[in-house]
Amino acid sequence: MHPDDSGGYVRELVWLSEGDAIVDPVAHLPVEAFADDEPFLIALPDGACAIIAGPSELWVHRDAGSDPVRVPIGDAELLATVAPHPRLQGGCAVSDDSTFAVVLSHGVLTQERRFVADLAIDTERLSATWTSEPRALRPDDFPRDRFGEDAFDDDGELAVSLTASLRTGGRLMICSEGSDLGSMNRYGSDFFTVASVAPDGAVAERRWEESGWKRQPGKHGIHGRFTADGEHAILTPNFGTGAWKGQQRVLRLSDGQLLAPRFPRGRSKASILDRSGERWWIEHEGELLAVDEITLADV
Repeated sequence: MHPDDSGGYVRELVWLSEGDAIVDPVAHLPVEAFADDEPFLIALPDGACAIIAGPSELWVHRDAGSDPVRVPIGDAELLATVAPHPRLQGGCAVSDDSTFAVVLSHGVLTQERRFVADLAIDTERLSATWTSEPRALRPDDFPRDRFGEDAFDDDGELAVSLTASLRTGGRLMICSEGSDLGSMNRYGSDFFTVASVAPDGAVAERRWEESGWKRQPGKHGIHGRFTADGEHAILTPNFGTGAWKGQQRVLRLSDGQLLAPRFPRGRSKASILDRSGERWWIEHEGELLAVDEITLADV
């Protein structure tokens, strides 16, 4: 989504395939269609994609230029088991099968992404169904430190963010970008975690974590998303402070190794968008590019 000349917004899908970037204006999904929810984009394993327009509706796009197909979502009442009713507010979900852990926000504090709910999508039969109630992470399993002072550790609501999900090999991995997303821009975050979690939200295995930021000079925070191939997480600092100096890092999920990307000559200021198949997708000076290889150096 980006601003247009009239002061409104235009929603576009950008298909990244075979080395080309093809723009689909998604004209069938006007901004007014999302009164309570923001659209949620899912890359399906068969190369198609789905846009979840609301709790009861998604659109399947099989390829660039094809007519999208509306698919009703069944069992939306499962989402109502959490009050206030959670909403779709962006986020990121990747899966190696047909079930996705869709990120949902708090029903009122919509900037606070806190839940996931499982959505099964069958693109052959054009059907979709919610298969679980929304569930949150267990706050005590994360290094919460909202104010950087021991006297205030338990102040406020006990919750942590859940901003990206990856289902792989029957397990769920998540990114948590701290305790309080609503104050991120003003005060920074207290921690960032990539972990495998159990069905009850407990941490099963920490893959990578940084914390203690509220007790350090400057503002700190990281935005994380999983790549479409399910092998990496792209970590992008929200601020220029800290050891990374605003530069991206790539987390290799197989062993938790943090890597620093080295871009091709003339593209040192590029940023990584995704990795799909055998290609990395990067953005450089407003242009979307596919590259076969990026050097990833140990940090």
